[in-house]
Amino acid sequence: MELFFKTVFSLLIINFIFLILNFFITVSLKKYTYDKFFIYVITYFILINFINLIYLKNIHIFTFQALFSVVVLLLYSGLYRSISVKIMVYLYLKKVSVDINSFYKNEFKEKSFNKRLKTLIDNGILIKKNKQLTLSEKGKKYLKIFKIFQSIYRIKVNG
Repeated sequence: MELFFKTVFSLLIINFIFLILNFFITVSLKKYTYDKFFIYVITYFILINFINLIYLKNIHIFTFQALFSVVVLLLYSGLYRSISVKIMVYLYLKKVSVDINSFYKNEFKEKSFNKRLKTLIDNGILIKKNKQLTLSEKGKKYLKIFKIFQSIYRIKVNG
């Protein structure tokens, strides 16, 4: 029973340190991107498990940190990329109602849609010719894989 409490206490301390360090990193960096957050989580995971391996030798901490790291990364990526969350945060920060056409043109199209198109073109998923977009062979290959996963999870509509 004492080992259980030590483990729980260790996990609480480890996660508290994670949150404090994350706060200081976000304050010190101008732009905190998903790539930087991913590197931070992986580095933190390796460091904590290295300390665990040398000093504590507790498998529960390794298991929990693996699960914690995956959940944190999935949650962050969902919030970082979610257009719905971006819309809600934008409206909350404005504190007033916003014209939908100006929002679409200024916020969504410029900051989200065009950025995603550029990323897809740069990664070779889409091909742009004379203001026309087509799916590349690489894009078709990815689409087949996505369709398989959508059929496994019975996803009919996605956005």
